[in-house]
Amino acid sequence: MATEASIPKTNKGITFPESSLAHKILDGLAGLEIGPAAHNPFGLKTRAVGLTPKMDAHDHEFFKQMQLENCGRIAQIDLPGDAASIPVADSSTDFVLHSHVWEHLPNPLAAAEEWVRVVRPNGFIFAIVPKRDADPADRERPLTSLGELLHHYRKKTVYEDRIPEMGGPARSHYTVFSPDLLHQIGSWFNRSHFRARLEEIAFQQTDDKVGNGHAIVWQVRKFSFPLDSLSACLSRATLRHRSATQQASLSFRRKEPIP
Repeated sequence: MATEASIPKTNKGITFPESSLAHKILDGLAGLEIGPAAHNPFGLKTRAVGLTPKMDAHDHEFFKQMQLENCGRIAQIDLPGDAASIPVADSSTDFVLHSHVWEHLPNPLAAAEEWVRVVRPNGFIFAIVPKRDADPADRERPLTSLGELLHHYRKKTVYEDRIPEMGGPARSHYTVFSPDLLHQIGSWFNRSHFRARLEEIAFQQTDDKVGNGHAIVWQVRKFSFPLDSLSACLSRATLRHRSATQQASLSFRRKEPIP
């Protein structure tokens, strides 16, 4: 909670409109909002996941002051936690929602896996990321490739690994998103995971919230494969492959000329 001395006497009076797309898809559900901002409300039934002074004093203070300067209020945090390590059970929430958060995470693909973990079957991931020109600092930077995200995913990169890159502890923009990258992330997930699938159900070139980002919505499909059943399927597939190979070998031998 902000102290009286830390609250600006005046603020910009900024409160962005709610998202019609978010209401269309998420009304009536109960979900998690990662990194909420008082000046950027969604008006949905959510529990807020975010940093606390104890977890990250520097960035928490920076973000707190940003909210106070914009609207004079601070969004309260219900679940102290990191976006890539949310303190809730598997398949326990209807959706995960975030706006202008994903670019601040050092390992975006690992975070996406975490969001899939906590969302119920047929739940949703609703993400808004800034356009390249939303932040002047990003305009001259190259767009981030899927290969770069995979590099950090395979290395299991964490914040501390990327502090030198940012020149300090503040969680700046690690990723410069593009529409292509957002679509590629969904395709990558579906190629590399067999217990869940991301079905893209909505995309906005320009989001209907702040208006300086891209919005994407995935519905999370989950599949249950008991280990015994999976092993049986793999065994049957192996036997079919061996049988087909043996049949092909016999057929080839029959066609060989007799010396």
